[in-house]
Amino acid sequence: MSLKKNTLSRLTFSVSCLWLVFCSNAIASPFEVLHWWTEQGELESKQVLVKHLKVNDIEFEDFAIVGSGGGGAIHVLQMRALSGNPPEAAQIKGPDIAEWNNLSMLIGINELTDTSAWEHFLPKVVIDDITVEKQYMAVPINIHRVNWLWLNTKIFNQYGLAAPTTWKQFFSVANFLASKGVKPVVFGGTPWQDALLFESVAISELGAEKYKQAFVAFNHDVISSIEMVNTFKLFKQLHRYATPEQQGQDWTWSSKAFINNKAAMLFMGDWVKGSWTAIGKKAMQDYQCVPVPGTKGVFSYNIDSFVLFKKAHSSIDQHSQSIFVETLISPEFQQDFSQLKGSIPARTDLDLSAFDECSQLSSTDFKEDIKVPSFTQNMATSSHQKAQIIQLISDYFNSDSLSAEEAVKQLGVMVKALTSK
Repeated sequence: MSLKKNTLSRLTFSVSCLWLVFCSNAIASPFEVLHWWTEQGELESKQVLVKHLKVNDIEFEDFAIVGSGGGGAIHVLQMRALSGNPPEAAQIKGPDIAEWNNLSMLIGINELTDTSAWEHFLPKVVIDDITVEKQYMAVPINIHRVNWLWLNTKIFNQYGLAAPTTWKQFFSVANFLASKGVKPVVFGGTPWQDALLFESVAISELGAEKYKQAFVAFNHDVISSIEMVNTFKLFKQLHRYATPEQQGQDWTWSSKAFINNKAAMLFMGDWVKGSWTAIGKKAMQDYQCVPVPGTKGVFSYNIDSFVLFKKAHSSIDQHSQSIFVETLISPEFQQDFSQLKGSIPARTDLDLSAFDECSQLSSTDFKEDIKVPSFTQNMATSSHQKAQIIQLISDYFNSDSLSAEEAVKQLGVMVKALTSK
């Protein structure tokens, strides 16, 4: 072989090797992420994550499960994990983080990135939520407020109505609107939405401390108290505004009815605001936000967070896992994401001047109010415990025969069974 030909062959081989190296780095392995962001506003906020990851050469592989406030997603995740094939990351929050960690299935976040500065920009309740034995096991991305009452600006202005701050005022406004042929309040028709409404009623009737004693500590004396009976009774009074058409409808249905001027009020967490932002609706112009009657000074919170799973066979390397974590905790991502999602960032060191008035109010209240974890949003109890309590509350709300006293008795028996060792 001639020198010229030999040199050309080596050059061709070298270029081929470089091309292969380049391609292997450029075409990243898909990073599968389980979540339940499937509504229009949620999809747009999810795209923020996709774009931020793509900038860092992480290819987002969508593993979305529709409905049930995340309940369906958790069931699918359990099946995948038991089969030995969990996704790279999953949307898990609250006590479920510790339960998954106890199964030795999660990767410690401290193993992937330096978390020493996190305590300087994450609130204590967020840190408490995502740590197990002082080790970070999840990445928080945002904070939702659950105990919001949304008011349709057009309808309230049309009738010159003021925002209700007490339940007496709420029922007065609702009954007045009904007398005018206006739907006072719209509900979804699934158990978790019934329970979400109950949760806010419970905060207003029990107060923050007794609410936590009942639904975080499972204190039997509070659960079986006359205050709890009165909570169930007040909750049931709201059923008079329910309609047959709501049965089985998810929150997106009630959200659309409200924003399209078909109803004057809506009880829902601020994730609903993301769906309105997606269609161009503006806070304080098209809708207003006020705490649920009787809950001013209390902030019922829901924190979205992600865990990463250990996998026996995975094409994802530790560098990619680190990039995923660092992207989620970054100021740029958290700010961009929450503006579309309707939430506020988990980080407290960000400028929210570009956020709408409801988000700014949420941020102020979060700093100043008593904070309580939302049990309907998996922040206070495990998924298993929550599911059974929610079903009981929903059954009572929609029953013509079950009394408040009997519902409270059943709740006490259920909680004893759920917490017995």
